[in-house]
Amino acid sequence: MKIKEFFCKSENLIGTGFMLILAAYVVFLMVGDVKRMQAATTNYDYYQNLIYLIENIAKSYFFCIFMLMSFLTYIHKQYSKWCVRLYLLLGISALIYYGWAGIFSENVYNQVEPQFLENFPRMIHTLYTGPALWMIIGYFFTPKILKDAQKLKEEQELTI
Repeated sequence: MKIKEFFCKSENLIGTGFMLILAAYVVFLMVGDVKRMQAATTNYDYYQNLIYLIENIAKSYFFCIFMLMSFLTYIHKQYSKWCVRLYLLLGISALIYYGWAGIFSENVYNQVEPQFLENFPRMIHTLYTGPALWMIIGYFFTPKILKDAQKLKEEQELTI
């Protein structure tokens, strides 16, 4: 099935529309974060909006990985090892993100003005917990997706 044929089917049109609206909303949030970063008057304002931007990018990244795994398994009926590879990518990405967040939080602590340090824990909480929802969803539901892919593959092999 070609990509154009897939997206033009009526049952896929609703999902495609939803994903486009969601993508436009995420881009709108990211553009707002960048504009607020450019208008920042203090290091605290700049880093707070930078953390919001990083949070939106990380949420989008982990959401896309999860949706790609779901798309390959349930819609495209892809039975290759891509779901396993994406699961490994999810794990490696989470480790890299949290390792980088630790280093970044030290840099932010050194750059923020002393009068704003009481707000520092809230900023770092946002940095660490922002993409956590999609990471958790990915880790809890990916084994089910992999199990369903294995079942579908076995059913396909039985029918052949």
